[in-house]
Amino acid sequence: MKKKYFVIASIILTLFLIVLIVILTNHKSEIVPKIVVKNGLSINYLDGDELYASNRENKYTFSVTNDSDLDKYYQIDIEDINKPDGVNILIKCNETNTNKKITDLSMGSLVDYAVITPGETHTYILTVSPILTSIKIGSININEYTFSNEYFAQTIISNSTIYQNPQTTVGVETSINDEGLIQDIDDYGSTYYFRGASTNNYFKFADNMWRIVRINGNNTVKVVLDSATENLSTYYDEVSNNYFKYTNSNIKKNLENWYEENLRQYDKYIASSKACDYTLYTGTDEYIFESSQRLEVNHAPTFNCLGNKVNAKIMPLTADEVEYAGGLIGVSNTNYYLYNENITNPSWTITPARGNQNEYYPYVIGTTGQIESTSIGNQTRALRPVININKKVSVTGKGTYDNPYQISE
Repeated sequence: MKKKYFVIASIILTLFLIVLIVILTNHKSEIVPKIVVKNGLSINYLDGDELYASNRENKYTFSVTNDSDLDKYYQIDIEDINKPDGVNILIKCNETNTNKKITDLSMGSLVDYAVITPGETHTYILTVSPILTSIKIGSININEYTFSNEYFAQTIISNSTIYQNPQTTVGVETSINDEGLIQDIDDYGSTYYFRGASTNNYFKFADNMWRIVRINGNNTVKVVLDSATENLSTYYDEVSNNYFKYTNSNIKKNLENWYEENLRQYDKYIASSKACDYTLYTGTDEYIFESSQRLEVNHAPTFNCLGNKVNAKIMPLTADEVEYAGGLIGVSNTNYYLYNENITNPSWTITPARGNQNEYYPYVIGTTGQIESTSIGNQTRALRPVININKKVSVTGKGTYDNPYQISE
């Protein structure tokens, strides 16, 4: 009899422990909505500001509203981080075009930098991946981002007039006048790009003159060599599997060699970045690349990478960036900043135009400033290196040809 009672008691205890474990592992903090007002920003944590991981997917919604009369800048971080193994966070926001997965929470950064106009609201959905136990990850913290006047991005902004829209239509018209610094969106947030006959985007670095293409959404600064490298390069040598991919290309290898010879000693100033390998295509005999549809049919260039992101410190321009700068497919333009009469060969971009099993045609910048798709990848063409300058670099100068920006030690 005692044995029978012991078995029953054991079963009851086991069931109790199972229920307790289920309750604990399904724990998500009690939802306590929270509204915070900071310097003209209203922050509404609809699901509270504390983040938990549990054995199910946890979602948190919060919004940022600009109640002031000025553009505001903000950043999103996680405070008091307690990072369990295996936790990933996905953060999405339609208004800022944010959609990224964060696997390393050690730095605590969710959004480095975002701009919000007066009266605008940005709504974020943050998803925490499930794990086997329940644990508090930390607290969401949103603060106004204050530019340091000593950093490159803010110096450019301070010396420029910011426009919300270009004077001419990107992807439809060339630009032959100085249209200033224009705001748009990239993979990281708000980007600011130069368009047309810019006169204040000169940057002297590593004994070369460069032109500023844009301030990236993460506050690094993208620049392109104002001239071309001494040596020409083919895009590929032989037709093989995936011969058109940038990761397999000669231009990647030759740009990296140029970096070692000319920029390695300046490496601390150059940010690691992502080159966009646009390789999405349809068709078997003739390849129809997504990029050619986007640029030639839809006339809709983008700063967002719609291909594979490749880790890189040096890369070519995309054809999209050339269009934002003022170029256009098939139309000459000798009055925008990417045109240089001293470059006597077309220069490669990273963006594919067309191809088939035997040959591949990337877009190039022609010698009269037009974007072309007539160069076969096994022909030799010029290289114009592109690098990204670290966001915490200080500069002097005004960005003009006679007084270009230069890094100050």
